[in-house]
Order: sequence, then structure tokens, then C-alpha cells
Amino acid sequence: MNIRHCLPALLLLACCGQASAAGLRLHAILNGGNVISATDSKATGEATAELEANGKVRINLVFGGLASDVTGASLHTGTTAENGPEAMPLGVRKNQTVGSLVDEQLELTEDVARRMRDGETYIVITTIDHPAGAIRGQLLPQPVRLGDEPEEEEKR
Repeated sequence: MNIRHCLPALLLLACCGQASAAGLRLHAILNGGNVISATDSKATGEATAELEANGKVRINLVFGGLASDVTGASLHTGTTAENGPEAMPLGVRKNQTVGSLVDEQLELTEDVARRMRDGETYIVITTIDHPAGAIRGQLLPQPVRLGDEPEEEEKR
């Protein structure tokens, strides 16, 4: 077998190894259209997360434009087509129409971590006007970029 034929497989293995070592990166865009059933909320938000192999996740979140005050935010399990159970509350400040989380760290159960890896978790922001959710965003795994690997000195 020619080495040129093996090169794509070797590159794929190298990339996957780096992804598991660095953690899985996830991203979500929050809006009213993602809520089931959709809301008329003009608010938007964005979240990023990094899930480690040990089930710990670090979440960053920013949102704004809500028409009424925040009553809570939470991480749920479920696909884009379903409302799922709350997995964990998120520590956003209440009684405001804009907000953020920086490096919120959570320890997930095995099941929630597995579902997050599969793209089956979402974040929902609840408000006075929309107690079941004003905006929502599905946390989707992001592709690994070759430039994401640590520098040689950092690996040591």
C-alpha cells in the first residue's frame, strides 16, 4: 500500500487525537425561533462551551434584547425538535434584559455529557413574558481546525 493512500487516514487520526485531548468545542446561537413553540422575542444570544473527557464543561454565554427581565437560564437535554428536561441551572443574573456568563464550570453526568457530544443539549433563557423560554440555542459540536493544536512548547 502506498503511503499517499494512508496519509488522509493518518491526518484524520491526528486531528481526532488532538480534539479529545483539548476537549470538544461547542457553539450555539440563541433566538426566539429556536424555542419550541417559537416565540416572537427579538432577543439574541450566543454560547460557546468546551466539554472535557471527564464530563466537565466550561460555558460562556452572552445575550441581550429581551423585552422582559430574565427569570433564569438552564442547560437541557434534547434535540432541536423537542423540549427536554433541565440538566443544570446556569448562574445568570436575574431581573435584567441583558446578561452573560464567563467560564461557568459544570460537572455533567455521563448521560448528559454523552448527549452533549451528540449535539443533544441546548441552553434556554426564561423571562417574565416567556416563562417556558424566550430564546434557545442548540449546543452543536464544532469541527476541529488544524490550527487548534497547542504549540510544541505548550505540550511539554
